[in-house]
Amino acid sequence: MHHGVGDGEKEENIDYRASFRLVRELMRTRLGGFALAFLFLIFATAVNLVNPVIAKTILDSVIPAHDSTRLVVYSVMYAANIFLSLVFNYLLYIQLVKTGQKLIVSLKKKLLDHLFTLGMDFYSENPVGKLSARVQSDTGTLYELFTETAVTIFKDIFMFIAVFVIMFFYNRELTMLLMPVFPVILLIVWLFVKLSSPLFVKSRKIMAEITGWLTEQLNGIEVLQAYNREENAASHMHELNERKFRAEYHAELYGVVFFLGIFALQPVSTAAVFGAGGIQVLHGKLTVGVLIMFILYITQLFEPIFRFSEHISIIQRSFSAAHRLSRLLDVKPSVCEVPEPCDIDSIKKGIEFRNVWMRYRENSPWVLRNISFSLEKGHSIAIAGETGGGKTSLANLLFRFYDFQKGSVLVDGMDIRQLSFRSLRSVFGLIQQDIYLFPGTIMENLKMMDSSIPDSRVMDAIKIMGLEGFFRKLPLSMTVVEKGQNLSIGEKQVIALARALVLDQEFLVLDEATSHMDPYTERVVTGAVQRLLKHKTLIIIAHRLSTIRNVDRILMISGGELKESGTHDELIAAGGLYADYYRLQSGMSVKTEIGGNIEENINISGENMAGGTDEIRA
Repeated sequence: MHHGVGDGEKEENIDYRASFRLVRELMRTRLGGFALAFLFLIFATAVNLVNPVIAKTILDSVIPAHDSTRLVVYSVMYAANIFLSLVFNYLLYIQLVKTGQKLIVSLKKKLLDHLFTLGMDFYSENPVGKLSARVQSDTGTLYELFTETAVTIFKDIFMFIAVFVIMFFYNRELTMLLMPVFPVILLIVWLFVKLSSPLFVKSRKIMAEITGWLTEQLNGIEVLQAYNREENAASHMHELNERKFRAEYHAELYGVVFFLGIFALQPVSTAAVFGAGGIQVLHGKLTVGVLIMFILYITQLFEPIFRFSEHISIIQRSFSAAHRLSRLLDVKPSVCEVPEPCDIDSIKKGIEFRNVWMRYRENSPWVLRNISFSLEKGHSIAIAGETGGGKTSLANLLFRFYDFQKGSVLVDGMDIRQLSFRSLRSVFGLIQQDIYLFPGTIMENLKMMDSSIPDSRVMDAIKIMGLEGFFRKLPLSMTVVEKGQNLSIGEKQVIALARALVLDQEFLVLDEATSHMDPYTERVVTGAVQRLLKHKTLIIIAHRLSTIRNVDRILMISGGELKESGTHDELIAAGGLYADYYRLQSGMSVKTEIGGNIEENINISGENMAGGTDEIRA
């Protein structure tokens, strides 16, 4: 069983250990790029450290000596140092941008590869919009860390230590005056991190929630407009934004207080150095040049602290993002391959379900109970029954979207769990009720966006299925918009049928392939399915029993159990559950127990519907 990946309302602190581990692993993949950036950093820092010494030399040696030549030389050196600092800082940030971009691209690939391994139960519990926010927004936040903060922190640490050592070398007393400042700084940093950590995590959660919710609303825009729910949606969006505002406002408020607390320490330190240093100058123990150098170095000493206070929000956001990404990467797939799976390129005999029991979660009801049947290659079966009876669950097991708990599913006598996902899904094809088409042309969708498939294979598949007339009306060059929204459901299902034949999978599972169709399109699809029966091994899942009369065998599933098995004529003659279903769909009066409920004297002609209108409205 999968759980959500941290988008609830419960207050949650950043797991800095896991976040740092992820950041360290990412940086390890780009050590060369970061090493070159670090080299530029050292040069830039060294150049910055020289200028206060040049200023001291000018004040203590050059000006008192009235040496104009040396004054020009040292002034040019001062200007050249500033120019070199700009050059090295430019090279540093360019290198960081290049390295950061490559690192984030590899991280996104790692996340996507990981998401591809997770089962359908994970996606049923985690909306796609929120996952998209993880991959896009959270990785973007980490990019800020690697380009604006990571190496800069090393630069600031190096600068801080170097400045402190130089100051200590020239005057220990003045340097020791600054020592009480550092525990105060550490205390302020600790308080800020402790108080702001849960707020930054909460902000990232709400951001993902906003992205996920907005994606869902835009996907259902027609429903919102049809039922005049725009104001409700806008109101909920406003509520989400208010929650995000409150979380970020309090986080930023702590950041402002933190920055002002650090900022107040610099003038205090400068005043202390001016006072104590001025006394030493008056007594001849210190030169004016050294005092000015100290003042310049105090500015450089506090610059890293100021930058840290500016970057602390980025650090907190980045570690919050890393915390959430590490939790996502730690999710284990519920369905896994064995260490050394077997590969198959074809099914020789067929498949068999043997005493299969299956449920989606531990302690939840069984959705399949002791199911047993077999299907030989070249034959066809249909699976019929009420909604929720377990029909689609059988298909899910064939593709290993889920695993069963008892029994076995065999492919050519081999346990299906011993086969690799890739080879298993190369021999089984799935045509679902809700067809997903990708943006592109119809031809590209028929090839499943695989340019290596020749056009001739597509044309052969269309000819075999007798769909030439259909694709004359719907040209292959036509552009499909997102999710195929410029096509009808029936048109998408015809494309999906043709796509299955183009991809040339041996066993095809048609899950409600003729649902929600107009009579014309249903005839087109039914004719195509009849042709497929001659070329493929078919498993047809259907509510509409009129579409499955010509299969070799029909399985009647109810309440997760296999109730009846036989041909259409055999099941009608037996007068059982299938016969009642068939009569019900044909408009005949029946009396039987269906799925545990009594459906008595049902007639779909509408004679008994008038009295139920008020109940429906209620």
